Order: sequence, then C-alpha cells, then structure tokens
Amino acid sequence: MIWSRTSAAVGGLRFSAAKPANSDAGTAMPDGVVREWLIAGPLPLIDQGAAGAITLPNEAALEPNSGDAAGEKVWKKVALDSGYLDFTRLLGKPEDSDVAALAFTRLFSPTGGKFRINLTSIDKMMIWVNGKKPAQMGARMTVELAPGWNRVLLRISPGDKDWYAVPVFHGQGRGDYTETGFAWHTSLPGVAPAFYGGGVGAGSPVIVGENLYLLSESHDLICLRKSDGKVQWIRRASYFEAASDDEKKHSAYADAQAIAGKIDAINAAWVAGDATAAQLEEKGKLETELRKQMKLIDEAKYANQPTPDVGFSGFTPSTDGHFIYCWFGDGVSACFDTAGHRQWLRVDQHAAVEHGFSSSPILVGNKFVVFMRDLIAIDRATGGTAWKTQIVVPEGFNPGNYFHGSMAATTIGEAQVILLGNGMIVRADDGKVVWEEKPINSSSVVSPVVDGRRSFHASHMNRDLVIRTLPDTFSEPPNVLSQTVVIEMSAFPKHYLPWHLCSPLVHEGLAYMVNNAGVLTVIDVEAGKVVYQRLLDLDVFQAHNEGAARGVGISPALVGKNVLLLGNNAGALVMEPGPRYHPLAKNKIENIVMAGHWSERQERFIANPVAEGNRLYLRGEGGIYAIGAR
Repeated sequence: MIWSRTSAAVGGLRFSAAKPANSDAGTAMPDGVVREWLIAGPLPLIDQGAAGAITLPNEAALEPNSGDAAGEKVWKKVALDSGYLDFTRLLGKPEDSDVAALAFTRLFSPTGGKFRINLTSIDKMMIWVNGKKPAQMGARMTVELAPGWNRVLLRISPGDKDWYAVPVFHGQGRGDYTETGFAWHTSLPGVAPAFYGGGVGAGSPVIVGENLYLLSESHDLICLRKSDGKVQWIRRASYFEAASDDEKKHSAYADAQAIAGKIDAINAAWVAGDATAAQLEEKGKLETELRKQMKLIDEAKYANQPTPDVGFSGFTPSTDGHFIYCWFGDGVSACFDTAGHRQWLRVDQHAAVEHGFSSSPILVGNKFVVFMRDLIAIDRATGGTAWKTQIVVPEGFNPGNYFHGSMAATTIGEAQVILLGNGMIVRADDGKVVWEEKPINSSSVVSPVVDGRRSFHASHMNRDLVIRTLPDTFSEPPNVLSQTVVIEMSAFPKHYLPWHLCSPLVHEGLAYMVNNAGVLTVIDVEAGKVVYQRLLDLDVFQAHNEGAARGVGISPALVGKNVLLLGNNAGALVMEPGPRYHPLAKNKIENIVMAGHWSERQERFIANPVAEGNRLYLRGEGGIYAIGAR
C-alpha cells in the first residue's frame, strides 16, 4: 500500500501560493508536485521586438497575491488534486491563440541548490525562478533554488485544442534518498544514454521458484534472486550466438568474437558488482558494433534492425516453470533452462516497421508464438518452426493490419486460439486466421485481455473499448458478438492524441482503463456504459522524444483487493475498486538514471507490475524494486 523513495532535496520542499508569514509555513511536496497556485489569464501577448513577448510589465519580477490585478484580469488562487494546471478548465477556452496564462507559486527549500523540472505543455512555455530563466528551456530543465523562499512563475501558451502544464520537481542529489516500504532495489545495466528509445525497461519480470527473470538491453536475460535482488547470472542471446559453424569461418567472425568477449567481461563485472557507469555505456556501443560485425558475415540473416522504441529487449519473457523463452526486437528467439543453460536459439528476419516491433511473445500449448510481420509459432522443445502465418505485407513502414500490442491466448470450445491486437482470431494448432472484423484495428498499441467468454480490445486509434463475447463452441468462423463503448476524452487535456496504451483491468463487472495522459475511465461491462472518469494524480510527463515512455503505458493491476495505477515517472495510486473513485495512497519513486551524463533524468517506468504473495515488483528503465517486507 505504501512506499516511497524521496531525495533529501525534494523531501525538504514546501509550497505556498500566499506570501508565507514564516519559514515554517507551506505544505510539503514529497512527490515533487505543487498543488497551490495563483493563476491569471487569458492575457494578451505583447510583442517586445528583440526582447520577445510579454503578458504584463516586468513579468519576471512579479510577486502577486490573490485578488491583485493582472492587467484586465485578476490573480486567483487554485488548489489542485494532481499536477495538471488545466487552464482550459480553470480559465476557460481562449478565443485568441495569441494569449498566455500565468501561474505563480512560492517554494521553500531549506538548502537551495539545483533541481530538475519535468514540464509537460502543449505549446510555448516559459519559467522564471526568482526572476531568472533556466540556462536551457525545454521539457526537461534544471533550475536553481535559493535557501529559503523562492518565486516560481510559469507562462503557458495554448495549443490548437489544449492548454495546460504539468510541472514536477525532482532533486539532483546523489545517494541521499529516504526509502520506505522496499524489500530491495537492484540497478540494471540496460539503461540507454539518450531520451529516445532503447533500454527503457519495458518488459516485466517473470517468476520461477526463488528467482526473477527479465530481459535487459541489448540481448540479455538476467536472473535475480527473489529474496534480496542479487543478480545470479546474465546470458546473451544475440546474432553472435546464432552463428553457424560455416559462418564462424568468415573473416569478420574473429572481430565479432573479440567484441563479444569484451561484452562478456562487462557482464561478468556487473554480476560481481564491479561494473562502472563508463563500462555500461561502453557496453551499449559494443553491442552496436557486434551487430554491425555480424551483418558483414551475412547481410540478410543479420540485417541489423533499427532499435525499436521499446529497445531490443523491451519484452516480457514467457515461462512454463521449467524453461524461460525469450524474444528480442531484432528477431532472435531463445530458450534457456532456469539455471541459464541455452536449449536453442534462432533468428527470424522481417523488414522493420515504424516504432519497431513491440509485441511480447506468449506460450500456447507446445508452441512459443512471436509476432513481427508474420505470426510465428516455434516448437518449444526444438526451436523449429511449427507454423508461420502472414498477418501484414512483407514491406512498408506502416503496413495495414499491423499492431503493437501483445497477444492473448484463450479457448473457444475445445480449440485453443490466439487473440491479436488488431482484432484477428488465430487457431493455435495450425495458425489459420479464423475470424476478423472489418475494418481491421491497425496499429493498436493495447494488448487484448480475456475475462471468461469476453475479450476486451481498444479500437478507433486506441480510444474506445470493444467488448467481444466469444461463443461456447468452436466453428469457422466463430460466432463472435461485438459491442463498442465510446470513451469521450474532450473534457480532459491531451498531449498529442488521447490514446489508450494500457490494457484494461476487468474486475467484478467493471473495466478500468487509463489513457496516455493519465485519465482513468471505469466502464460497466454488462451495461456497456462509462461509470466515471478521473484525471489521475500520477505526475505524468509527456514529450514527443520519449520513445515508449511518451505517455502512461502501464496497465491497471489488481494487487490483493485493491487497484494499482502507475504513471510513467513512478507516481503510483492505490485505490479501492468499485463504481466510485476512492484513493487509498499516493506513492512515488524518485531516482536518477545516467547520473552525471548529459541525458541524466528521472527514471521512467513502462513495465507492468508483478505481484506474488506479499511482494510487488516494479521494473523501471534503470532498475527493479521489490516492495514489501525484507
């Protein structure tokens, strides 16, 4: 229910919209979110020539109080229940695009120093701290607070349809965190030194016995001890391991072998706890060089795919309790036993698609099924091809019928079937497409889920919910009944599109859906109607150059008797299930990844949570957290 990781810098922050009477005033903000502002607008922008535009004279020096004049407007105090300053709701829709809103607050810091701000906005924005702009303005920026009380002023312009800002503060401290509720936290080696794509920790762990197994960039399967998070071993499954005896005679193989040896040495250092940040950054470069070297050996077989948004390792492995089955975004599939001994490895090549391959594999009967452009069923015992079904055409960056979500398996009568993200139903024993609905739901990001005889899919650019009732007996085609629940999002802010990236949670007749901007929609499944909607307090950060982390993508989960909702920057809500919104706890993990690097940032979260017994496992781009008793 309760966990947190807070830096000393953020732990000491307090906010107050009103001028504080003393240094003890204000409200603590351990999640980095200011919930009290003075706002004014819409205010016309006045052209100042080379100096730019302003709304009011001496903007940077403003220090208003509630009720003060702001041009022809008045400063008013607002209290928020999330990080969203939704100016359309607070001030009304602007009639002119050449305007802006101002938001002012005061922050107390006992020590001062540098702080990072994640600032989501749809159009032009400006921030002043004590009258000074940051050295670099952007979605991420660093500001300096003085010891004591500080003035913070935002100026936000409206977009075509949306007008809002979500500022969230993070510290830049090193090793000064206070932790509550963690059994352990283990850093992982795959975080990438860039904001976009690769190594973002999109895959969840699977549990077998006393161990956790997960994938990490670029081609690693990692085993961790469940009790304390200690890394037991790392196994690579890349193009290099796929080389045949004849390919090993190629002149380029010796160089590939030397590169692989350097990667192995870094992995060994990581398991021993001795690897440095510089070595881990070097590992990413070596992995790229290894792929290039293998392409020299066989240009077709080792085509060196571009890095998918989720990274090459952004998938959840599958397990039957005896073996771990892995698939990577460049077409490598592999099977290991739970001790790390490789059973088989193969490569399947397909032309890349926009954003890259992103569907986690599944086990169905005696088959391990992966999706690229074809749906490929692999014999679990041998690694051979059981069947292959073309789902989309072989070429084209945005092919029709393509989907980004993972698959789900269920039965219709005695027949095992696979549900695809585009709405198709495939028979598992031979790969035949036995049902599809027109129009096909192309490019769906949401993975379908099954509850009894019903399946749940997102449609219409991932915005609505389709509830399909599957028949009790199998026929060709199956008699499938569909119902679409329209989900209206116009009352809520969005960044690009109001997409659902998360699968729904279906529990006791209600479906819980969260969109990329953090809006919760609860649907009565039987009635096919929306029960309520809520803009969640999840500290959402959205920017175009965030790869798979550009919005909330973690599916709601039932943990014990409560619903867990997770944001992409480690904000988390625990709430009671039911037809009314009843939050129980707000939690936050503050953590820096790539510390000291130009891409230093708050850790992003994409992977779905995994619960077992009295433990909850959360995987971020830079590490995995075990929540519960030590």
